[in-house]
Amino acid sequence: MGASPADVDDLALLDTAEQVWGPDLLAYLLGAGLTAPLPGWSAEAALHDPATRRRLHCVLEVQRLFDLGSVARAWARDLHPALGFRSPASVIRTGDDDERRAVLELAERDSLKPR
Repeated sequence: MGASPADVDDLALLDTAEQVWGPDLLAYLLGAGLTAPLPGWSAEAALHDPATRRRLHCVLEVQRLFDLGSVARAWARDLHPALGFRSPASVIRTGDDDERRAVLELAERDSLKPR
């Protein structure tokens, strides 16, 4: 049985994100090891989980807001007072939808600041 169009789209998005974030950071962001043992975790298999797909779309939006992947990666790792001194990466990984919206709002503000 072939992949549905949504599956193909998600796999293409996953490939795009992995090129910017790298496999290790992307796996962390998508929640690798949160609900199942880390060995054997696969991003492709995890995309069947709606929560993982929501995380992926958040990651892609952060990626879009920053011009350079290196800036997005550094920004995601920094601790931010607006997030309770948590990193955006940890909020994307373990936060709920409201917390991820706060990450996106912060990313939008921070991406507009002169560098």
